[in-house]
Amino acid sequence: MKASALIVEPSVPVLTALRKAAEAVGCEVRSARTQDEAALALRDAPPDLLIASVGVVDGESICRLAKVALPLCPVVLVYAPDEADPDNRAAQAGADACLVGPLKQGPVASCLRAMLRIRDLKETVERLEKDLRKHVSELSLPGTRGKKASEFDFFKKTLLMEIKRSRRYRYPVAFLLVGVDGYREKLGGLEPARQQEILTEVLTFVAGGIRDIDLAVPFTDGRFLVFLPHTARKGAGVVAGRLRERLAQTSVEGLTASVGVAAYEPKHAAEGTGQNQPQVSFGTLMKEATDALAKAQILGGNRIETGETAPRSRISMG
Repeated sequence: MKASALIVEPSVPVLTALRKAAEAVGCEVRSARTQDEAALALRDAPPDLLIASVGVVDGESICRLAKVALPLCPVVLVYAPDEADPDNRAAQAGADACLVGPLKQGPVASCLRAMLRIRDLKETVERLEKDLRKHVSELSLPGTRGKKASEFDFFKKTLLMEIKRSRRYRYPVAFLLVGVDGYREKLGGLEPARQQEILTEVLTFVAGGIRDIDLAVPFTDGRFLVFLPHTARKGAGVVAGRLRERLAQTSVEGLTASVGVAAYEPKHAAEGTGQNQPQVSFGTLMKEATDALAKAQILGGNRIETGETAPRSRISMG
């Protein structure tokens, strides 16, 4: 059965370009030209993928509506070439990806294909997150590293698969390493049951501050690993800021967190030109995120460090 895509775009040339890309990845396409038409389409025939233009039509409002009505539906926002900050605007609207004109079928199709693939993996991801939350205490408490290695291995394999795809299809990926500041001093002397309670609350706050397609798992020593597919460094920084603010609202008085950000942002322009792409792996991103978190905490904590600067992609997620 074909996936369905809803394109909200009043311009016939832009709609035609988006339709061709969506059909190229196997989508059955419907279109809407106004916000009212889009709302009716979302209600009457929920799509598997939503592509909404920002300009004449308020695609950001349509995105917010879709995220409430259809939380599993990936949303791609399309911005004009002169948009100054599409990454941040898309992230604030809750979109899963953004495209910036001029639109070329190859990069657009790669983005849409990846959105559909991520959606197809959603059920597997949800099962993984449920299982990891069930065993959060065994993964998080001191001295228990490795007891549930099979769950973390499955998580790591999922990340490796997405990293390989990002290299092939040239879309950005990002890691966040979230660390409780002063973990050993603040929590190390507590009873194991109380530590578990606090770490479970922290994980709940982290999971509540990311998208459905993102992954969050406890790592070690009061740290949590967050994987953000289709997310550029700037968008990852927005998410990191949101998580830091959320963790300041836990029931633990004075608890703060720092975040180390790592990202891989390949260049679409390099495809077919013989230019070398920067190499990326699970290990290199983990090291970058770990080093960034260590720097943030050395500088006093309750802050974000975004790691090294990497090449930008014209397709990104916030």
